[in-house]
Amino acid sequence: MNTLTLIKREIKLSIRNFGLILSYSSFFLLSLLIFTFGVGPDLKQLNTVYIPIIWVIMLFAIILVSDNFLLSDFQDGSLRELQFLGYSEESIIISKTVVMYLVLITPHFFLIPIFSIFYNMNFNDLFQLSLDIFIGMPSLILISLIASLLTIQIKRNKVLQFIIIMPFYVPIIVFTTSNYDGILYSSFELNKILILIGFFLITLPITLLLGKLILNEINK
Repeated sequence: MNTLTLIKREIKLSIRNFGLILSYSSFFLLSLLIFTFGVGPDLKQLNTVYIPIIWVIMLFAIILVSDNFLLSDFQDGSLRELQFLGYSEESIIISKTVVMYLVLITPHFFLIPIFSIFYNMNFNDLFQLSLDIFIGMPSLILISLIASLLTIQIKRNKVLQFIIIMPFYVPIIVFTTSNYDGILYSSFELNKILILIGFFLITLPITLLLGKLILNEINK
């Protein structure tokens, strides 16, 4: 029940901060255009790199907006107040993860069709990419939230945040940017989905443990 209450709180705050979705979407579209024009109009060449392009853009977009879900709560004392009211650190982290996922996944319902136009994707590749994004994004969000907490704790800038979290992103990016074989529900794609789910099941408890320790430290 505590977690559900916090989720409702985070949703209300996110609705008020609608500009966050616009910032995320704008960054995504502008970066997509820059990469597309940089590679050139050759569709064969684009078809070999569009998956890494999309994942790299999404990765940096998540990192850039992750502070919006933590920094303001820390600065106005909300994080300390939530703990004082009896909400567990795990509930705080889970609620922010759920709402951040809902907020950031929403723009992809119109961004994903744009991918298909830019890169001339067939339905199978578009479906597989969409599925990978929906399953892989929670792990990226969890890692970015921990990095934001660390940045708050050590009072450093985002450069250090990038350095800290990049090694943890590498396994996810490696598997998600592997080439598709173009066959819907192929064993390759199913194995990749299982691996992404496995990453999430590993990332979640580690994030909750580290997040609890960091929250307790910064709210002393």
